[in-house]
Amino acid sequence: MQHAQSLAAGIHNMNHEIGRRNREVYEAQVALPHLLSGHAMFLAMKRAMDDLVSRAPQDHDVLIQIGDLSVTEAQFIEPHTFLFEGVNQDGHRSGIVCHFTQVVVHVIYRPKRNTE
Repeated sequence: MQHAQSLAAGIHNMNHEIGRRNREVYEAQVALPHLLSGHAMFLAMKRAMDDLVSRAPQDHDVLIQIGDLSVTEAQFIEPHTFLFEGVNQDGHRSGIVCHFTQVVVHVIYRPKRNTE
């Protein structure tokens, strides 16, 4: 009788362990797409931009710079790609396409350029 109870307890523990592992696998599968997404990068870039806009003097422009590109348009192509368009240091229209893990964004403010 004791052997049967011990066997039943072992089976119960094994089923519990299998259930725990199945939950862990499921939770990892749910989390993985989020971890491999550029969504957090996009939100961080937006937050940095909004923060600097709120603190910059009114006679200044707030710009996103990536490398030598002054960004005029940024697109997040889900789940992990960014397309940045703008003007490079030589004044030429240019674009950068990159994976979110490659993006290094500089958010700056500078005096507005004379538009005349």
